Amino acid sequence: MVGLLPLIAAEVLEDELLEKLPSFSKRMRWFLDNRPDLAQHISYLCTIHDGPRCQRLLAIPSQERLERILRVMLDESEFLSPHGLRALSRTHLEHPYRFDVQGNEWRVDYVAGEGTSGLFGGNSNWRGPVWMPVNVLIIRSLLNLYPFYGDDFKVECPTGSGNLMTLFEVAHEIERRLQAIACEAGNLGADATRASWLIFCRARTGDEQSR
Repeated sequence: MVGLLPLIAAEVLEDELLEKLPSFSKRMRWFLDNRPDLAQHISYLCTIHDGPRCQRLLAIPSQERLERILRVMLDESEFLSPHGLRALSRTHLEHPYRFDVQGNEWRVDYVAGEGTSGLFGGNSNWRGPVWMPVNVLIIRSLLNLYPFYGDDFKVECPTGSGNLMTLFEVAHEIERRLQAIACEAGNLGADATRASWLIFCRARTGDEQSR
């Protein structure tokens, strides 16, 4: 999921906002004009809306990179699950990441539900509470990007399905899948707190087969 975080660094700036922030506008213009070595790593685009008015996109991924990130993020064999975006790509279920240190092999496996190792914080960190807020931040970023790219920019969701969606629709699809956690908990009867926790543990990795 760390590889999806560049999506969050995106903001669309309207002319009206920049006119109210002359100091920021001046520094932004200086940065783009005088630090091409750094500016080349961000996306700075301008589209014309409503006559002479302009929308400026400040983002890390270009449109091409955005499409590549979304292709992986919305792949149900990678990050997209029935319960939102997984903390770790499901591709590591069959292809764990391995590395050797002084003759010892260490590996990162895809494990649905409760963790089987204390590495990287066990069930804390990416397997714990931070998972849901990052999903929400990615949804917010997609909603931020939508006014700039508009209805003409569409991606497959899920990847390979042939179903094309705008960024607005993708955001709401991820939101719908996150809401499924609470819906399932409500269907499991009286012990709703325990049910919610069990479903949350499974949803962090999003493996529907872990039930």
